[in-house]
Amino acid sequence: MKAIRRAIVGVIVSLFAFAIHSFAITNTMITVSSGTNIVLYWPSYGYETYLIQYRQTLSTTDSWSQLTNDYYANGTNFTTYTLYGVVPPPSSSGSGGSGDGTNPPPSLPGQPMVEPANGSGNAVPLALYPPGFNLTGFNIFDPATGEWMSGNGETVSTTFDSSLIASGATPMAGGFSPDDTTNDASGPQTGFFRVFHIPDWLANFSGYTFDGPTFIPVDFAAPDAPIGYVDNTTVLVNGQPFNSATLIPYDIDGTTYWGMGIYFDLLPNGTNIIQLLTTIRESDTLSDQTPYMVFSNAPQTIVTGNFVTYTNWEDLIWNSSNYTFTAQSSTPDVNWEIDIYDVNGYFVNSQTGFSADGNISWTWNLTDYTGASRLDDGDPFFYPYITITNSSGDPGGPMPAVANSFPTTGGWIITYMDNFYLDPGPPYSDYDAQYKSAMSQQMPGGPAEWSIPVAVQAVKFGTNYTQTERNQSWTNLMSFLEQPEFRNLYYFGHGAPDTIGADYTTFVDGTPFGYTSPGSGAVLTTEWVKDNVTYSASGQIRYRFVFLDGCDTANGGWAAAWGVPNQAEGLNYYSSTNTNPDHVRPSAFVGWNVSPGGPNWGTNDKGIAYRPYWMSTWAGSSETETLLQSFQDANSDINWVSQGQIIGNLVVDGYQGLLFRQYDYGGDWP
Repeated sequence: MKAIRRAIVGVIVSLFAFAIHSFAITNTMITVSSGTNIVLYWPSYGYETYLIQYRQTLSTTDSWSQLTNDYYANGTNFTTYTLYGVVPPPSSSGSGGSGDGTNPPPSLPGQPMVEPANGSGNAVPLALYPPGFNLTGFNIFDPATGEWMSGNGETVSTTFDSSLIASGATPMAGGFSPDDTTNDASGPQTGFFRVFHIPDWLANFSGYTFDGPTFIPVDFAAPDAPIGYVDNTTVLVNGQPFNSATLIPYDIDGTTYWGMGIYFDLLPNGTNIIQLLTTIRESDTLSDQTPYMVFSNAPQTIVTGNFVTYTNWEDLIWNSSNYTFTAQSSTPDVNWEIDIYDVNGYFVNSQTGFSADGNISWTWNLTDYTGASRLDDGDPFFYPYITITNSSGDPGGPMPAVANSFPTTGGWIITYMDNFYLDPGPPYSDYDAQYKSAMSQQMPGGPAEWSIPVAVQAVKFGTNYTQTERNQSWTNLMSFLEQPEFRNLYYFGHGAPDTIGADYTTFVDGTPFGYTSPGSGAVLTTEWVKDNVTYSASGQIRYRFVFLDGCDTANGGWAAAWGVPNQAEGLNYYSSTNTNPDHVRPSAFVGWNVSPGGPNWGTNDKGIAYRPYWMSTWAGSSETETLLQSFQDANSDINWVSQGQIIGNLVVDGYQGLLFRQYDYGGDWP
């Protein structure tokens, strides 16, 4: 039988009706309607959903509040959203409003505009100011002449046509006193609005039953959610993260769509609630100030009706002596056959049987059809294929891949940005040689001391490389991360809550940060790690230890991406079938909840020296020094920063008591 890898199947147009336009939201436009109502409107195709937010001022201390989420487009040219009673009428101050989409946008004539004469604000439509408002201290634009004039001594007329609008303008608060010497007069308090396009399913689930792995296209669109800035996507099933979902591109009728490949056959048959959370990075600069938006679409009810389900599927071969295949047919009285292939596509073994109730189970002793053991490191994972025969026919199909067993010894990857100090130039470049020596020669000494395999993989960083060179170096690193012989990782470089990497150094207010060019491949995201390493469909690779030594790596989804709990756990957590049903061995993730550098962070030379000193501290006392204690002891000896900075800012998730060599060998986790 031909080797078949477990795969995502495409959803075809006859099953799901989804739009195929390519578009982007332009600036939101605004109009005043019926004297006291504001109408927001923007271009749309009629199938999108939006998040609408509001705040009173543009002050950084004034947070955005949500007016509505999952607001559906209500037009094929424009979508509108109305807020009632928010513009003060001549005789009252107005009241709070709610929104709907009943008012179509008017045409776009020229109109009078108003701006503060002292340059403290932008021009906004005169229509947003109530009749009788004193325009002293403002300049007024006359669309008939195309000229600006002083507003001193003028007031807003009660006969002004309030249907005039401004493209892309938003109302401003504040005004001026009549003598133009203070800034205490109150103007219209309407506030500011913004509209975001939410990534949502490009699919209609009504009347559809999911069976097996399925690709669902998602409405990612610039400028709010371009695919190059999607740092993380999480599928929630019944309110809980579903790890067996992968962000991938897929070709449908000659067009490439991005969306989620979801393994519905790992869910029980029946109804489930599905929702998509999308984390969008809003800057090319990676630092502790990098802004992110998290969008959530509306939960939807779906129906799963798998012919074969794998709800009791074990992801790992953890006891190194046998493995039990389990599956459930939706019908009883079935003949079944399970065929196993190795990573190279060669036949390994098979078994047949009969199930009266549809439950299928076979315990394989990890030998091939000749009786030879398949436990060595040459077989990192296996592809099983199930064939079921009954009166309804033979659907067949690939089973979930049997995940990677732990190698004989878990190897280390040491990776770092090669010109991290050299690229900014003086005075940072003075530390470049010391830094490279620490990363490439001293850090590998920890695992090498115990004859543990270690690979040093520098990634190219800086303006002296081309984009292609930088991208390729990260591609090479990713290929290392996918090799099952590696189970420990240390990285030094720019970081963020859901991304590490960058192209070169940029300066913000004199402080150097990592800059990532649009569309750059010189990054690693939590999304990629989940889909290609930890929960890979072709065989899961669970890392024992990961330290991402970069800014804010403890503030997002990195621990979860590597399969590590988002908090400290003791051994009881890992030995309990309730808290650790997959019997995953103890693991730890380390990251910073701040930017570990700059003012109040010691000197660069001590910061560089601290890293290999920590490694030697942990490795040198491999039988007694716990992971958590090793960071504190190294700082006490090297005196890089205050002990409180290490304890308060270096986060260790998972098993904090991990020893350097503990659980790093194939047979030492029962």
